[in-house]
Amino acid sequence: MAQPTTTAEEVVREGTPETGPGRQRLRRVFQVREFGILAAAIGLFVALSIARPATFFTEDNILRIAMQISLLTILATGMTFLFIAGEIDLSIGAMYGLLALTVSKMLFDWQWSPWLAMPAAIAAGAGIGFVNGFLTTRFRIPSFIVTLGMLGILRGIALVWIRTPPIGRSPQFDQVTAGRLFGEVPMQIFWMLAVVLVASFVLSRTKFGYHVYATGDNEQAARNAGINTPRVKLLCFVIVGALTGLAASILIGWVHGVSRGYGPGYELDVIAAVVIGGTNLFGGIGSVFGTFLGAAITGMITTGLVLLGAQQDSEPIAKGAVIILAVLLDVTVRRRQGL
Repeated sequence: MAQPTTTAEEVVREGTPETGPGRQRLRRVFQVREFGILAAAIGLFVALSIARPATFFTEDNILRIAMQISLLTILATGMTFLFIAGEIDLSIGAMYGLLALTVSKMLFDWQWSPWLAMPAAIAAGAGIGFVNGFLTTRFRIPSFIVTLGMLGILRGIALVWIRTPPIGRSPQFDQVTAGRLFGEVPMQIFWMLAVVLVASFVLSRTKFGYHVYATGDNEQAARNAGINTPRVKLLCFVIVGALTGLAASILIGWVHGVSRGYGPGYELDVIAAVVIGGTNLFGGIGSVFGTFLGAAITGMITTGLVLLGAQQDSEPIAKGAVIILAVLLDVTVRRRQGL
């Protein structure tokens, strides 16, 4: 009688003296897509700590970096959903600026309650996202074109509608959005962590998250499997808008007002964080944790250049180079994996 054969896959699964369970767990860790990004973030942190130990590797500076990337991470989290679904929103920067001006208007000119202003900003952002998503999915217009047009519209509304940006303070609103918990940790960090944890759970543990990945990976196959891909994409646009409204509210509680020119161009930072974090430009691959690491790398680059005495004009060069390297790495990894 022929003896049953043992495949290489079964040997690896069972473990051998050379490839035991411990080594297999280690191999799985190295195969995790975010491992390389995490290694890069740690490497950059260590390098800057060695280069500027008295200024970079301090509690105040670390908290400052966390505060700086908090709003970027919130915005980039929404964009992560959209990228994974195979779409993009170029209007996020202009939306961010307009909603921040709107929150200022509601709080300081119209004297709205803080408990009403933030939900209103989130709802307004969700509404803008709905329009972007509806035009994209209903009329099958590329999201690049739709959101590029929306960028101009939102930018124009900000310039025409608000001549003098309102500035002021709302103690209750400031405490909730940008106060300090336990006397030390800024609230922006807690908002960021809450968004990252909830979004990570939604993407990795819910049916909707599975549908987002399936839609971006192969839209036609997802449709054949019964997934309503237009609705999935529409909801991703709404998530982007809602998180933009949240970030805009936190911003006003932090800085108490912004100029009319704030926002446009910020979409590049958001896209940089998502791309550096390993999310595929063509959809189907990515994670919120990776985006968080991408935002952290972006924040460390900005702070590191300042501490190293580099000119401020060199920051876009550094970020652009990192984006190109991240995309090259992503393409190389995908080719080796046969994706």
